[in-house]
Amino acid sequence: MRLRLPRLLKWIIVFVSLRLTSSGAEGEELRLGPIEKPAPRELAVPVGSQTFSVYEALHGAYSSPEQCAIVPNGLWAEAGSGGECIRYYAAGIEREAAPQLLVYFSGDVINRTSAGVRFVSQAYYGRSPDSLQAEMQEWSREAGQPTIYLARPGMSGSSGSHLRRRLPIEIDLMDAALDLLKQRFHTTSFILVGHSGGGHIVASLLNRRNDIDAAIISSGMVSVRQVVDYWTRRRKVPDSMIYDVDHYYDPITEIDKIRKDPLPQIYVISDPEDRNVPFYTQLRYVRLLRAAGLKPHHIYAHAGDDNHHLLFRNARTAAALIARKASAKEIRRALDEIDLENLE
Repeated sequence: MRLRLPRLLKWIIVFVSLRLTSSGAEGEELRLGPIEKPAPRELAVPVGSQTFSVYEALHGAYSSPEQCAIVPNGLWAEAGSGGECIRYYAAGIEREAAPQLLVYFSGDVINRTSAGVRFVSQAYYGRSPDSLQAEMQEWSREAGQPTIYLARPGMSGSSGSHLRRRLPIEIDLMDAALDLLKQRFHTTSFILVGHSGGGHIVASLLNRRNDIDAAIISSGMVSVRQVVDYWTRRRKVPDSMIYDVDHYYDPITEIDKIRKDPLPQIYVISDPEDRNVPFYTQLRYVRLLRAAGLKPHHIYAHAGDDNHHLLFRNARTAAALIARKASAKEIRRALDEIDLENLE
């Protein structure tokens, strides 16, 4: 079978970009060429102000039930034929009981160039257990409820591979971790918040769990195929040459499985000018939710960053107000105030 010229050219670009990334041991650790295989190592266990490993965020890390048992707030979550040590950061939990938990899933930290070279976002540098703990403490005070930052596989102290994002294994692990939290803290229901790639996790869990009272998604990767197609048209090397996109889980395919009685509260927060996750993909998700008989609130917002993407503050504020039994009108008013601050 003859290889079509455009595809051949793309592969040439892949090999050239790989050669360009090989610039010494340190450079190889912090950048990963499009056909370079990651080299995971044993999970590091930072505490206090010690920063999370950028190497692990890019390459991944492995752990064991024995190691996880001594990881602060570690959960050995099993999925498929294996498991990972999933770490969490909690605030506001008294006497090991939290009937309702607010749980936050962060966005992706691996970016890539148009030529397929992968690297860790600068925003991840300097993060530590203390910084995440401080965020959760502030959120818990705002909500008047216990809060948890649940670290995704390969990030923020959890073992696993962040390169396997969007695959069913990531959803299975997060699902298992929620079950473990539920057992540990005698929890009966969750308010889930997800930003960007974390929004993909929340939308996916919403399709399979019956204990989610509210789901708040900001700048969410909720229509995966559409987003992949969007970036395929704009990059020299498409995601399909680097990632297993054919096996990505797309939340829009199983919206019909979301519980109907009672209906969960669903808030989708979008910036129409989002340059990372196109607005129209989030709009499609909302329309499909409504077609399935759900009643999502779609709130247009103005993100303060250059890419019009960072709306996690809006999402956490909405969740805090839901926990305090605020009305939809009160939530919209509070988010409008954040918008005004971002426009100043």
